[in-house]
Order: sequence, then C-alpha cells, then structure tokens
Amino acid sequence: MKSMSIKQLEKDYSKDPTEFPTQLVENCYNYRKIPLQELTIEQIRLLISQKIGIEYLTEIALEKLDENILAEGAIYEGDLLEAVSRIPSEFWAEKAKEFQKLGRLVESNSENLKNEMGEKQFAGITERIKACAQQWL
Repeated sequence: MKSMSIKQLEKDYSKDPTEFPTQLVENCYNYRKIPLQELTIEQIRLLISQKIGIEYLTEIALEKLDENILAEGAIYEGDLLEAVSRIPSEFWAEKAKEFQKLGRLVESNSENLKNEMGEKQFAGITERIKACAQQWL
C-alpha cells in the first residue's frame, strides 16, 4: 500500500486541472500523486491538516511521531503532531488502536513536549485528545 499514492488508493482517475485557485490547492493536488512511502513530513502534515487521505496517512504519521514526537514539517517543531491532534474525532472513533497509540506517544513524551512546544500548545494537544476520548465514553 505504501508504494501507492492517495490518488491511486482513492481510485481517482479524473483529469489533471490546468489551473488551480491557490498554491495550497495545487500542492495538495500534486502531493496526492506521490507514493505514500515517498511523502515528506511536510507533505504528510499538509495533507492531514487539509483532511486529505487521513485514512492512509495516519499510520505513517504515527510512525514518524514514534521516531520523533517533535517531527517538523515546514512550520515549526511538532507541527506534524499538531496536525494529527486535529484529526476529527469521527475518524478516531473508527481507528481506536491508532488513537490509543497517539495518546501513548503524547503521554510518554509529555515532558519533552512541554519543554519544546510550551505549556499552552501542549495543553491544546492534550485537550483535543481528551475531547475525542470523551466522545466515546
């Protein structure tokens, strides 16, 4: 599966547009054509933040976070974690195993996250995770 792109996995055979309304739209469109195993942290972060291909990218993102909880795309240290923590709770409800892994990663790295990201940003991440978990109780 990782050798395939989101476009292939979604079986999207539409023609390529000749114009894009914004650079963001163009980037997302182009990133959907890259095999999953070749996507950079920034490309994964951007696609997840735009809710594109999250069913395919979440496991890869969690692997990256397991290697480095503060994995950085193009914005700041920890921006991948920030994007993953904003995935809608409806998605996590169907991916309990992955959600538990996210919770464990954040919990086991809490001191590092607080020190590097700051208390406020860390609190935002943990609050979103707790809110998702509460919806299932």
